[in-house]
Amino acid sequence: MMRRPSPQPRNIAFPHFIPLRVRFILTTSVMLVLLLGSIALVVGWQQSRSVRGQVEKRGFALAESLAATSKAALLTYNYIALEQAANQAAAGSDIVHIIIHDKEGRSGAYSGRPDLQGKLLEDPLSREAVAIQEPVIRTFVPEGGKEKALEVVFPVFLPEVSLRWGTVRVALSLEPLASQIRQIQLVIAGMGILALIFGILLSYWTARRITRPLGQLMDATIEAAQGNLRQELKVSTGDEVEVLAANFSTMMGEILSQRRQLENQLLEIMHLQRYTEKLLETMKDGLISVDMEGRLAVMNPASQEVLGLKGEVVRGCAMWELLSGIPPLLKYLEDLRRSPKTAKSQEQIFIEREGGTQVLLASSSLLADPDGVPLEIITNLHDITEMKKMESRMRQSERLAALGTLAAGMAHEIRNPLSAIKTFVQLLPRKVDKPGFLEKFNRTVPRELERINRLIEDLLELSRSPKYHFRQVDLRTLLEETMELFEEELRSWHIRQHSRISPDIPFVRADPDQLTKAFQNLIRNAVQAMPEGGDLWIEAYRVHDRPTDGSGTESRRSWTAITFRDTGHGISQEHLKSIFNPFFTTKETGTGLGLAITHKVVTEHGGYMDVTSRRGEGTTFTVYFPLEDEGASKMESG
Repeated sequence: MMRRPSPQPRNIAFPHFIPLRVRFILTTSVMLVLLLGSIALVVGWQQSRSVRGQVEKRGFALAESLAATSKAALLTYNYIALEQAANQAAAGSDIVHIIIHDKEGRSGAYSGRPDLQGKLLEDPLSREAVAIQEPVIRTFVPEGGKEKALEVVFPVFLPEVSLRWGTVRVALSLEPLASQIRQIQLVIAGMGILALIFGILLSYWTARRITRPLGQLMDATIEAAQGNLRQELKVSTGDEVEVLAANFSTMMGEILSQRRQLENQLLEIMHLQRYTEKLLETMKDGLISVDMEGRLAVMNPASQEVLGLKGEVVRGCAMWELLSGIPPLLKYLEDLRRSPKTAKSQEQIFIEREGGTQVLLASSSLLADPDGVPLEIITNLHDITEMKKMESRMRQSERLAALGTLAAGMAHEIRNPLSAIKTFVQLLPRKVDKPGFLEKFNRTVPRELERINRLIEDLLELSRSPKYHFRQVDLRTLLEETMELFEEELRSWHIRQHSRISPDIPFVRADPDQLTKAFQNLIRNAVQAMPEGGDLWIEAYRVHDRPTDGSGTESRRSWTAITFRDTGHGISQEHLKSIFNPFFTTKETGTGLGLAITHKVVTEHGGYMDVTSRRGEGTTFTVYFPLEDEGASKMESG
C-alpha cells in the first residue's frame, strides 16, 4: 500500500508563553488578596461605625444629663455650681472638655480652665454652638492635638418655655476608637496573611495535580504532530483529565483508521481518474467542461474531432479564444455560463461547413458544490447531422408512400369538375347558338378548371420536398400582420377577435412566408367553424414545463406556443384523429388539404401541433415551435 510521508510539525513560537501552573497560582493568589482585602475593609468599616456609635451615645447621654442638672444653676447664674458639675463630669480619661454657656453665650463653666469662666468665647466652634437650637453631634480637631474629637452640643430650654437658657458642650476624644480599629485591622491582616499562605500552598498542590497529566497530554500531542500516532496514554486522576486522555487515545486510534481508509480511497480515486481519462478518450460523443469564468476544464478527443479543432488544446484557456470560429456553440456556452439555472439545457446547434451544415445536439448539466454554488458546466456534443439527413429522407419516403391515398382523394376531387366540363363540351355543338349557353359555358368551365388548378397546386405543395428559406423571425410582428388581413372578414362574419401576445417571445428560426400560410389556414378554419359568429382568441407565450412533442416522450427543450381558439361547432372525437390527413374534411366544401399543409409546415420547422375540441364548445389548435434554432431543418433551406 502506498503511504504518504508524514508532515513535519512546524516550530511555533509563543512569545508570551506562561505555564498553566503559574497562571493558576497567580490567579488564585490575586483572588485571595482581593477577597481578604474586601473582608478587611468591610469589617473595619463596620467596627469603626459601631465604636463611633457607642461614643456618640455616651457623649449625648452625658450632655443630656448635664443639661438637666444645670438648669437651676443657669437660672440663678450660679457659676460655681456649674464649674463643679463640669469638672466632676470631666473626670473620664476620654473627656477633652466640658463647656457650659449661659443665656448670653458666656462660659459659665469650662472643665480644666477656670480662667475662662464668665468670659465670652470668640472661637468659631463656640459661636456656632451658642446659636444651635437642637442637639448636634460634630467632630473637630482640638488645639495642639492630632486625632479628631467628637463634640455633643446640647441646648438647654426651660420647662414649658421655648426660650433657650444655655448650652452644654461635651467633647470626647476619638483616640481610643482609632486605637481599637488599628488593633482590629492588625488581627484581620494577620489572619489574611495566614489564609493567603495556605491558599497559595493549596493552589500549588491543586495546579500540580491538574497540570502533570495535562503535560503528559501535551507531550503526546507533540508526538502525534510529528507522526507518531501509536501511543498509549495512561492517566488515572478520576476526573475530566482522565476522560480527556482516554478520548485522546480513542481519537488517535480513529485517526489511524481514517488514514488507512484515506489511503485506500486515494488508490480508488487514482484508479477512477485513470478510468475516467480512458473513458473520455474512447467515447464517441464530444464532452466539454468549462468553469464559471469561461475557462476550459475538460475536452475529450472526440470534441476536437467533432468541432474540427486541430493542435493541442491547453486546459485553462479561454473558451472564446478556443471556439472563436464556432459562434453558435460559443453563444450556447456563454448563455449557460451567465444563467446556469435558467438557460436551456439542450439545444441543436447548426455549424456552417464547406461541405454543408453540421448539426450538433448539445445537452448540458451543472456541476455544483454541496452548497449549490455552480462550479462547472458540462456539455455533451452529439453529431446528429446524418440522423437529420435520414429524417429528411424518411419524411420524403412517407410522403411518397401516401401518394396512393392522395391519388384516390385527388381522383374524387377532380371527377366532379371534369364531369361538369365534359357535359358542357358534349352540349356545345347542339346548344352553341342557344341564347345564354355560351355565357354559362364561359362562367362554369373556367371556374371548374381553376378549381382543378388549385387542387393540383395544393397537392404538389404537400408532396414535394420543402425548399424553405430560414431566418430569424419575429413571431409577434408576423401574427399581427396575419390578423390584420382577416379584420374585415371577421367583422363581416360577426366574429370578435381577441389577442394576447406575451412580450418575452423570442425570435424563432423559420420561413416567414410558410408560417404566414399556416397561420392563415388555422384562422380561416376557425372562421369557417363559426358561420353564425363567435369569438376567436389568438395567444402566444413561452412554455417551460416540458410539453410532449407528440410522440409520447417528454422534451427537455423550451418552446414558444401559439394558440388559436374558436367558439364554433367543434369536432367529434372520432374525427380528431384524421383531421391532418389529406382530403379529410367535415365541411360541405373544401379539399381537406389546408390542415395537412399546415401540419407539414409546422413539422418542417421542428415543431408540432396539438388540438383539443368538444362538440358545441369550439376547437383549440396549439402550435409549438422550439426556441431559437431548435429543430429547424436548416440543411434543407434553399
